[in-house]
Amino acid sequence: MKKIDSKKLSRLEDKMLQAFLRTIADGNRMKIISFLGKESFTVTEIHKKLKLPQNLASHHISKLKKMELLKEKKEGTFRFYSLNFGKMREYVRLFKRKIGV
Repeated sequence: MKKIDSKKLSRLEDKMLQAFLRTIADGNRMKIISFLGKESFTVTEIHKKLKLPQNLASHHISKLKKMELLKEKKEGTFRFYSLNFGKMREYVRLFKRKIGV
């Protein structure tokens, strides 16, 4: 396996952290994260609860899934989304390390 030097790793971590912060900086995504931190919901339930158009809720869920911040569980024709606490902790640890906490 090829070894990654520390400068390349640092740049990669910076890019990951920047993408994470851009993703969660959106107010609607922050609401979705907060909402899904308690239990799992479908897109329809999310859009109704947060009073977002369904296509906008789907768009934000897609962005959060791309960053692996959500887990998806299929039950029949429904997809339930929940917060990926492990990935969230990983990003928080990366952020803390970056700011020296």
